[in-house]
Amino acid sequence: MNKPFAKLIFRLATLSIILLAISSVSAQTIRHVSTFATGTAVNSTAPDSIALGNNSIWVSYANGADSTGLNGSSTIAQYKFDGKVRHTYSIPGSVDGLKIDPKTGLVWALQNQDGNSTLTLIDPKNKTTAAPIPYAVMSSTRGYDDVVFRFDKTFLSYTNPAGPSDPTIQLLENGSNPLVVTPILLMGATGTNLATGTIQPTSQNDPDSLKLGPNGDLILSSGDDGQLIFVSKPGSPDQSVSFLSLLDPSGLPSRA
Repeated sequence: MNKPFAKLIFRLATLSIILLAISSVSAQTIRHVSTFATGTAVNSTAPDSIALGNNSIWVSYANGADSTGLNGSSTIAQYKFDGKVRHTYSIPGSVDGLKIDPKTGLVWALQNQDGNSTLTLIDPKNKTTAAPIPYAVMSSTRGYDDVVFRFDKTFLSYTNPAGPSDPTIQLLENGSNPLVVTPILLMGATGTNLATGTIQPTSQNDPDSLKLGPNGDLILSSGDDGQLIFVSKPGSPDQSVSFLSLLDPSGLPSRA
């Protein structure tokens, strides 16, 4: 599976995390690149997701942990804006998705994106982690990669689909424990090709990052396909789908 397209800005070839200073003249021109922090300071490797909140920058380090939770643990580092470490948390398994719930301030760490997924909630005020929360229906070959908070609803991307009827985006039932989900997008969904204006099948062989667009759409990346899928009014009767294929999907960074 390929690295999430939405994480390209912060992708590293080394153990360092790069902070990109973008020129105010052109958002497409990188004027300066410098090191924000390194994994050495927190004794960790394989940086992945980055989240911003609670007056901090949060980074997940997978440390080579198995993505189905068979072994290893991840480090979640909380940094000040100057790169100094505020606190670190150790979580069993591979943490690939990292987001902050804007309502509660809790940090959501999604574990084991390729199977046996669980969710760990970090309370930055008390500097504590809750016990991992399982899903009501567990899979040894599929898992949850990313999360989006949209108004009062929570959406999750679901990895490794095998056929057209397999879900790729799920709606989480708020407050459920174990976690209960409902599919809102399937691998075989059709949508409007934004490049041609025609209705075509989407390509969702590798659903990965899930982001919230400025217009309220969900944006799902499918790395192997080099495709971005946009879901308007997700989970409602008026839900619609569109997509855009990248010109050079081979240019996406490969996933570790």
